[in-house]
Amino acid sequence: MLLAYVASVQEWARMCVRLPAYKWLSAAFGLLYFSCCYAMFLYIRAQGEGAQLVFLLFVVVWGCDIGAYFFGKMIGGTKCVPEISPNKTWAGVWGGAFTSVVLALGYVYFILPARFDALYIVLMAVVIAFASMLGDLLISYVKRRADVKDTGSIIPGHGGVLDRIDSLILATVPMTFFVFWNVI
Repeated sequence: MLLAYVASVQEWARMCVRLPAYKWLSAAFGLLYFSCCYAMFLYIRAQGEGAQLVFLLFVVVWGCDIGAYFFGKMIGGTKCVPEISPNKTWAGVWGGAFTSVVLALGYVYFILPARFDALYIVLMAVVIAFASMLGDLLISYVKRRADVKDTGSIIPGHGGVLDRIDSLILATVPMTFFVFWNVI
Protein backbone atom coordinates (compact mmCIF):
# COMPACT_ATOMS: atom_id res chain seq x y z
CA MET A 1 0.00 0.00 0.00
CA LEU A 2 2.75 2.40 0.94
CA LEU A 3 4.56 1.83 -2.35
CA ALA A 4 1.36 2.40 -4.34
CA TYR A 5 0.68 5.59 -2.37
CA VAL A 6 4.20 6.95 -2.91
CA ALA A 7 4.12 6.05 -6.61
CA SER A 8 0.70 7.70 -7.01
CA VAL A 9 1.82 10.94 -5.38
CA GLN A 10 5.06 10.95 -7.36
CA GLU A 11 3.31 10.36 -10.70
CA TRP A 12 0.71 13.03 -9.88
CA ALA A 13 3.43 15.54 -8.98
CA ARG A 14 5.29 14.75 -12.21
CA MET A 15 2.12 15.51 -14.18
CA CYS A 16 1.40 18.70 -12.19
CA VAL A 17 4.77 20.15 -13.20
CA ARG A 18 3.62 19.92 -16.84
CA LEU A 19 0.25 21.61 -16.27
CA PRO A 20 -0.23 25.01 -17.93
CA ALA A 21 -1.59 26.63 -14.74
CA TYR A 22 -2.29 26.02 -11.05
CA LYS A 23 0.64 23.62 -10.63
CA TRP A 24 0.95 24.01 -6.85
CA LEU A 25 -2.79 23.96 -6.24
CA SER A 26 -3.10 20.80 -8.35
CA ALA A 27 -0.19 19.19 -6.51
CA ALA A 28 -1.76 20.03 -3.12
CA PHE A 29 -5.11 18.65 -4.28
CA GLY A 30 -3.40 15.43 -5.38
CA LEU A 31 -1.63 14.99 -2.06
CA LEU A 32 -4.90 15.48 -0.17
CA TYR A 33 -6.85 13.26 -2.59
CA PHE A 34 -4.41 10.34 -2.44
CA SER A 35 -3.87 10.64 1.32
CA CYS A 36 -7.60 10.53 2.04
CA CYS A 37 -8.37 7.72 -0.40
CA TYR A 38 -5.50 5.52 0.74
CA ALA A 39 -6.46 6.12 4.40
CA MET A 40 -10.01 5.04 3.56
CA PHE A 41 -8.66 1.92 1.87
CA LEU A 42 -6.78 1.06 5.07
CA TYR A 43 -9.94 1.69 7.09
CA ILE A 44 -11.85 -0.84 4.96
CA ARG A 45 -9.06 -3.39 5.35
CA ALA A 46 -9.04 -2.95 9.14
CA GLN A 47 -12.66 -4.10 9.47
CA GLY A 48 -13.57 -7.59 10.69
CA GLU A 49 -14.08 -8.95 7.19
CA GLY A 50 -11.67 -6.41 5.72
CA ALA A 51 -9.93 -8.70 3.25
CA GLN A 52 -13.25 -9.84 1.78
CA LEU A 53 -14.52 -6.23 1.64
CA VAL A 54 -11.36 -5.05 -0.12
CA PHE A 55 -11.71 -7.85 -2.63
CA LEU A 56 -15.38 -6.88 -3.11
CA LEU A 57 -14.17 -3.38 -3.96
CA PHE A 58 -11.73 -4.88 -6.48
CA VAL A 59 -14.49 -7.06 -7.99
CA VAL A 60 -16.83 -4.09 -8.45
CA VAL A 61 -14.15 -1.81 -9.93
CA TRP A 62 -12.58 -4.43 -12.17
CA GLY A 63 -16.04 -5.59 -13.22
CA CYS A 64 -16.90 -2.03 -14.16
CA ASP A 65 -13.70 -1.60 -16.19
CA ILE A 66 -14.13 -4.91 -18.00
CA GLY A 67 -17.87 -4.44 -18.56
CA ALA A 68 -17.39 -0.89 -19.83
CA TYR A 69 -14.73 -2.06 -22.28
CA PHE A 70 -16.77 -5.05 -23.48
CA PHE A 71 -20.10 -3.23 -23.85
CA GLY A 72 -18.42 -0.15 -25.30
CA LYS A 73 -16.69 -2.22 -27.99
CA MET A 74 -19.69 -4.47 -28.70
CA ILE A 75 -22.38 -1.78 -28.80
CA GLY A 76 -20.42 1.41 -29.37
CA GLY A 77 -22.66 4.42 -29.76
CA THR A 78 -22.52 7.93 -28.46
CA LYS A 79 -19.30 9.09 -26.84
CA CYS A 80 -19.86 10.36 -23.29
CA VAL A 81 -16.80 12.60 -22.72
CA PRO A 82 -14.79 12.70 -25.96
CA GLU A 83 -12.71 15.71 -24.91
CA ILE A 84 -11.32 13.78 -21.92
CA SER A 85 -11.48 10.15 -22.98
CA PRO A 86 -12.46 9.73 -26.65
CA ASN A 87 -13.15 5.98 -26.51
CA LYS A 88 -15.69 6.02 -23.66
CA THR A 89 -19.29 5.50 -24.73
CA TRP A 90 -22.61 5.59 -22.90
CA ALA A 91 -23.03 1.89 -23.69
CA GLY A 92 -19.75 1.30 -21.87
CA VAL A 93 -20.89 3.35 -18.88
CA TRP A 94 -24.12 1.41 -18.44
CA GLY A 95 -22.49 -1.90 -19.33
CA GLY A 96 -19.81 -1.31 -16.71
CA ALA A 97 -22.41 -0.51 -14.05
CA PHE A 98 -24.44 -3.58 -15.02
CA THR A 99 -21.39 -5.86 -14.84
CA SER A 100 -20.46 -4.42 -11.44
CA VAL A 101 -23.95 -5.16 -10.09
CA VAL A 102 -23.96 -8.74 -11.36
CA LEU A 103 -20.49 -9.51 -9.99
CA ALA A 104 -21.17 -7.81 -6.64
CA LEU A 105 -24.39 -9.79 -6.17
CA GLY A 106 -22.59 -13.04 -6.93
CA TYR A 107 -19.59 -12.23 -4.77
CA VAL A 108 -21.57 -11.20 -1.70
CA TYR A 109 -23.99 -14.11 -2.09
CA PHE A 110 -21.16 -16.67 -2.07
CA ILE A 111 -18.40 -14.99 0.00
CA LEU A 112 -20.28 -12.76 2.47
CA PRO A 113 -23.72 -14.42 2.72
CA ALA A 114 -24.49 -12.84 6.11
CA ARG A 115 -24.27 -9.42 4.44
CA PHE A 116 -26.47 -10.30 1.47
CA ASP A 117 -29.21 -7.74 0.85
CA ALA A 118 -29.84 -7.42 -2.88
CA LEU A 119 -31.14 -3.85 -2.81
CA TYR A 120 -28.16 -2.54 -0.84
CA ILE A 121 -25.69 -4.47 -2.96
CA VAL A 122 -27.17 -3.06 -6.17
CA LEU A 123 -27.03 0.46 -4.72
CA MET A 124 -23.46 -0.04 -3.51
CA ALA A 125 -22.27 -1.51 -6.82
CA VAL A 126 -23.81 1.25 -8.93
CA VAL A 127 -22.41 4.06 -6.76
CA ILE A 128 -18.96 2.48 -6.64
CA ALA A 129 -19.02 1.80 -10.39
CA PHE A 130 -19.75 5.45 -11.14
CA ALA A 131 -17.11 6.60 -8.65
CA SER A 132 -14.57 4.33 -10.33
CA MET A 133 -15.44 5.79 -13.74
CA LEU A 134 -15.07 9.31 -12.34
CA GLY A 135 -11.69 8.37 -10.85
CA ASP A 136 -10.56 7.17 -14.26
CA LEU A 137 -11.82 10.38 -15.89
CA LEU A 138 -10.04 12.54 -13.29
CA ILE A 139 -6.66 11.01 -14.08
CA SER A 140 -7.43 11.11 -17.83
CA TYR A 141 -8.31 14.80 -17.56
CA VAL A 142 -5.06 15.64 -15.79
CA LYS A 143 -3.08 13.58 -18.31
CA ARG A 144 -4.69 15.53 -21.16
CA ARG A 145 -4.00 18.87 -19.47
CA ALA A 146 -0.40 17.85 -18.77
CA ASP A 147 -0.06 16.48 -22.32
CA VAL A 148 1.20 13.05 -21.26
CA LYS A 149 0.11 9.66 -22.57
CA ASP A 150 0.85 7.68 -19.40
CA THR A 151 1.27 8.71 -15.78
CA GLY A 152 4.58 6.90 -15.61
CA SER A 153 6.59 4.01 -16.99
CA ILE A 154 6.97 1.75 -13.97
CA ILE A 155 4.88 -0.99 -15.59
CA PRO A 156 6.32 -1.73 -19.06
CA GLY A 157 3.62 -1.50 -21.72
CA HIS A 158 0.97 -0.36 -19.22
CA GLY A 159 2.15 3.05 -18.07
CA GLY A 160 2.35 4.06 -14.46
CA VAL A 161 0.75 3.00 -11.23
CA LEU A 162 -2.01 5.59 -11.63
CA ASP A 163 -2.83 4.21 -15.07
CA ARG A 164 -3.59 0.88 -13.40
CA ILE A 165 -5.38 1.99 -10.23
CA ASP A 166 -7.03 5.29 -11.18
CA SER A 167 -10.52 3.76 -10.99
CA LEU A 168 -9.84 2.05 -7.69
CA ILE A 169 -8.64 5.13 -5.82
CA LEU A 170 -11.83 7.21 -5.93
CA ALA A 171 -14.01 4.10 -5.51
CA THR A 172 -12.64 3.73 -1.97
CA VAL A 173 -14.63 6.81 -0.90
CA PRO A 174 -18.16 5.42 -1.35
CA MET A 175 -17.03 1.94 -0.27
CA THR A 176 -15.81 3.44 3.01
CA PHE A 177 -19.18 5.05 3.63
CA PHE A 178 -21.04 1.83 2.80
CA VAL A 179 -18.81 -0.10 5.21
CA PHE A 180 -18.98 2.60 7.92
CA TRP A 181 -22.79 2.74 7.82
CA ASN A 182 -23.07 -1.09 7.65
CA VAL A 183 -24.79 -0.97 4.27
CA ILE A 184 -22.51 -3.77 3.17
